Amino acid sequence: MSDTERAVRLPVIHNLELSHFTLYQNRNRISVNFGEGVFCLAGANGLGKSTFLAILNYAITGIVASPNQKFQSAKEYHQDSIKYAQGYFQGRVSELYRNDAEVTVEFSVGSSAYKVTRGFFEPQEIRRLEVSSGDAIQLWELDGDHGLDGTAIHDEYVAAILRDTGLAGFEQLVFLQHFLVTFDERRHLLFWDSQEAILYALYLVFGVDPAKVADAAEWARKAERLESQARNAQYQATTARDNRNEVLKRSGPDTLPDMDLLDRHERLVASQLKKQRLLETKTAEVEDARLRVSILAAESTTLRRDYNKSFASRFDSPVTPAQHQLVAQLLDSCECSVCGRTGDEVTHAARHALESHKCPLCRLELPSPVDQGDEAFGQLENLDSKLADVKKALSAAQASFERLNTELSSSRADLVEVTDTLRAFEQANAEELKHEKLPSDTDAITKILQQYDDERREATRRRDDFRTRKEEYRRRLTPIQKELAEKYSAAELEFVPTFQRLAHQFLGLDLEVQMYERARGPELVLTINGTRRRETSQLSESQQYFVDIALRMALVQYLVGERGVGGMFIDTPEGSLDIAYEGRAGQMFGQFVTQGNRLIMTANINSSRLVLRLAEKCGARRMHVERMTAWTTLSEVQAESEALFDEAYTKIEKALERGDS
Repeated sequence: MSDTERAVRLPVIHNLELSHFTLYQNRNRISVNFGEGVFCLAGANGLGKSTFLAILNYAITGIVASPNQKFQSAKEYHQDSIKYAQGYFQGRVSELYRNDAEVTVEFSVGSSAYKVTRGFFEPQEIRRLEVSSGDAIQLWELDGDHGLDGTAIHDEYVAAILRDTGLAGFEQLVFLQHFLVTFDERRHLLFWDSQEAILYALYLVFGVDPAKVADAAEWARKAERLESQARNAQYQATTARDNRNEVLKRSGPDTLPDMDLLDRHERLVASQLKKQRLLETKTAEVEDARLRVSILAAESTTLRRDYNKSFASRFDSPVTPAQHQLVAQLLDSCECSVCGRTGDEVTHAARHALESHKCPLCRLELPSPVDQGDEAFGQLENLDSKLADVKKALSAAQASFERLNTELSSSRADLVEVTDTLRAFEQANAEELKHEKLPSDTDAITKILQQYDDERREATRRRDDFRTRKEEYRRRLTPIQKELAEKYSAAELEFVPTFQRLAHQFLGLDLEVQMYERARGPELVLTINGTRRRETSQLSESQQYFVDIALRMALVQYLVGERGVGGMFIDTPEGSLDIAYEGRAGQMFGQFVTQGNRLIMTANINSSRLVLRLAEKCGARRMHVERMTAWTTLSEVQAESEALFDEAYTKIEKALERGDS
């Protein structure tokens, strides 16, 4: 996919300013320029490194990620996170500065530049917004006199950024920032934690229309809810049946129903429904196959006509003088049919004229023949190759149609068979199925049993209705899921090698990632050294984290394209690393940056090889390390070890110098 075809564009962060954010008590104002490589916020535990990344995402989206919230849909995640954001900064901002505290972020999306200022307690409001595109600058500020409030400015911001990012809804931007771009203290694993999240990311990254993505997510969520409702209805039906049987049991042994008969009936009904759905699926597949055959047959006919036309034109060149009827007769019989002369001199004269490239009759110079052999032959070869490809595809399509048609006939016969079996069973056991030995001596018991029967029938009806509606949403999803599979296949040669290189830097192992079709939609499956790793238990904690980061980096790099700039926010999970992998993780981060991307990360000040190796790879020109110990007051224990912090910073600075040398 070329850069011009990228459907979605990500924000590229440039600057951040904090005012009166009292968690960082040593600085009333903090201004950060993120540069064009790595910005590493290095500090000790508890100083607010993770909070800094939360502030950055809050400035862009007005949202703070809740550590306990699971992803089910982008809309639900967005709405629920608004509530969490409203209370997140309590205690991090002093009550005295509640109205003064604010954050300003500057970023670009494509050719547009944004400058957004927010307060920390109004997630859906913006205090000041500036959007520049070329020479045009638009500015919105709070203005009570003219009715321009923070909510209205936020609405302007949403409209502008959706236009520039190409997204269909603000919740999609929130999703990309929180689940693709950011690996934070939640340690959410895009690869393994949520099938819904990874599928949503794949849709947006590989170029499915964001409007379709929004529809697909809505349909998938509705299908999931309907299946949940179907399970609840089935539970209610089972409960009603069990309650009915309990009443019968207490009424006396003679009133107990034939449970084996009831179970057999339910199995037959379920089998009939299953066969009916299979028949519907096969019918649709046969229609698709028939259409495919028709299209290929029409294409074959067109190509054959073009071939015949080209072939005929190849041999329809004008007849040469030697082939003309009069000349051919003269050369054959040595007699001129015009003047009547005979003999060798007649033939000799004609041959001499032809050899002189003149007409034997008028003695004028003959025109040079048009040599179109190579061009015509090349056209014939091209058409012949296309014909062969279409013929092969048509044969495969016809074979597929015949196979599916056979399967359709088999499915139809299976449905007829199970329907006949069910009908015969119901006729043979009509009384048992209808009355189920209802006691006739007690009207009260009869009414209770009838009530349970009604409850079971109603619950069963609702269950079937829920599942029918669920299948309708699943059918709507199928074309979009197929489109994703096709787009992934087209992108595979670019995306997979990028992921392999990044992950190999960390793991040092051969790695493959493939997309498989599943009932719930396409699924990425990881293979390491020939073994599929579907579960997180099959990898160590550090492998899970950094393979997942490698996946995100590869997705971001593919999304922005070769000439684009991608960015990641990483709260580095250093505590999960053993010494053997610290340096390799730094190499992986460095490779992402040296491809022209940007990285905003946090790190502990310790002897970790991760930051040192990254500094050596990037150098001071591509990496800036911000000493967070200057932002806030250290604890007593940390203050006692401040000399150790200085020593660690010195090692990092020397590594940066080595990287530039």
